[in-house]
Amino acid sequence: MKNIQYIILISLLFACKEKYVSPYSPPAAGYLVVEGNINNGQDSTIITLSRSGALNDNTIHLEQGAIVKVEGEDKTFFDLKENTAGHYTKESLNLNPSKKYRINIITRDNKQYASDFVEVHSNPAIDAVNWKMENQGVQFYINTHDPTGKSKYFQWDFSETFEFHSPYKSFLKINENLINGKRNFSLAYRDSLHFSYDTNMYRCWKTEPSTNIILGSSASLSQNVIELPLTYVYPSSWKLSVYYSIKVKQYSLSKEAYEFLERMKKNTEGTGSVFDAQPSELNGNIHNINDSKETVIGFVNICNIQSKRIFIKNDELKDWITSMPCNLKEIQNNSDSIYYTGGGLTPTDVAKSVISIVSFYAAPPICVDCTYRGTSVKPSFWPEK
Repeated sequence: MKNIQYIILISLLFACKEKYVSPYSPPAAGYLVVEGNINNGQDSTIITLSRSGALNDNTIHLEQGAIVKVEGEDKTFFDLKENTAGHYTKESLNLNPSKKYRINIITRDNKQYASDFVEVHSNPAIDAVNWKMENQGVQFYINTHDPTGKSKYFQWDFSETFEFHSPYKSFLKINENLINGKRNFSLAYRDSLHFSYDTNMYRCWKTEPSTNIILGSSASLSQNVIELPLTYVYPSSWKLSVYYSIKVKQYSLSKEAYEFLERMKKNTEGTGSVFDAQPSELNGNIHNINDSKETVIGFVNICNIQSKRIFIKNDELKDWITSMPCNLKEIQNNSDSIYYTGGGLTPTDVAKSVISIVSFYAAPPICVDCTYRGTSVKPSFWPEK
């Protein structure tokens, strides 16, 4: 009987799961979306303008050619420059903490938008970014506190940068030339001394930004101290195969900004199950000056940005072994074999030789050339070994 009841319950749950159809019909041009934090500090202020699309449209529609300013209630103005499409930047804003400020926007179609005037929030330093092995992976934590008790609402984002190496080094290369009008392929060493491999194909880096909204508050705690999980790196991830770095940025928020981001988090990070909250309207503090009914998505907040970077070496981890499904193939060193057997493969090293190379090894390019997965340009902050 219990089994029958269980089957009926599961059937009802799946039967009740329906596709959500939004009652809102966005305008053809989409809603204006304003993202970013006005930074009262050394870091740059970066405001991103875009337009929303349909629910099934994952394309980012950047809003270009706008005029963007930070305006003080004392009538001071700071112009932001569009350095890249849709991204408006100003370096080193040193705002008066006793004054309020807002964002002013004029779009290419001459619509004018402005946020409410908001206070400049103080932002305590990050106490620590910690990590520990959990379930054979690595869990990162953020620790912060404000001894003054002024800052109770926070947001964090981060970027991960990691060095990784190709499974195989490439000591050889294939040359192509025409002989009597026929394509001919030949093998050659990359280095005349036969000792050197292509380091630009072997050692690479990749940077990935965080994608989730990470929030924390001490408003309901007895002490203004926060320790929260930040992100998790799964076991055997290639992120930690050689050398890894994470840079965390911390923002101090107003209560209203925190609540806005909470709503956005619920709307964007739901799993789509029958138990999820339905999407809610994201009313922020930015408005069309001449049309108060127009929906604008975004919330302007002002604080100095605090950041902290840490590094982890692979040998600091226990039994962290990363592997790729890469197989070497032995190829005879003649033009036909190189073309027919080695087509699409990248040579690595000599397999057999007598006086010259008889055969060589080759593997799929992604297993030899790391630039298929990242860049060979070392980040400026990367330490020397």
